[in-house]
Amino acid sequence: MLTSITLSPRPARGTVLLLFPAAITIMFVLGAIVVDVALAQLRARELEAVAASAANDALAALDIAALRAGDGIVIDETEARADVVRSVAAGPLPGARVTAVDVGRDVAGRTVITVSLRLDVDLVMAPSIGDLGRVTLRRTERAVILGSAPP
Repeated sequence: MLTSITLSPRPARGTVLLLFPAAITIMFVLGAIVVDVALAQLRARELEAVAASAANDALAALDIAALRAGDGIVIDETEARADVVRSVAAGPLPGARVTAVDVGRDVAGRTVITVSLRLDVDLVMAPSIGDLGRVTLRRTERAVILGSAPP
């Protein structure tokens, strides 16, 4: 004679307790990623603004005497670089470094001043969850002198 054995279902109480530590850990890791990405994006926008401002400040190196003499737009590259370095040093990002200042012409013949900057950003949370502690940002901006094309 066969007897049937009925097993009562195991209670599921307590299984949430096993999943909770993993869920909390995942939430902290995602929060850390959000904080560091937001910091890097903020610094990138600030670096872009500083580069654009420095490119505009380099326009102070315009040779007024040559302009009045009818020689066209002449920019002293040494003075332009010094103006850019001063502008970046006085800006809101003291760690920003000038990597290049170029004075040239675009395809339309207009005078263009190009400024390239670099900034190392120390991340806040990433060092605690991985070995990424610093991100290097690079931005390039330019100022174009409209109406500077040769006739």
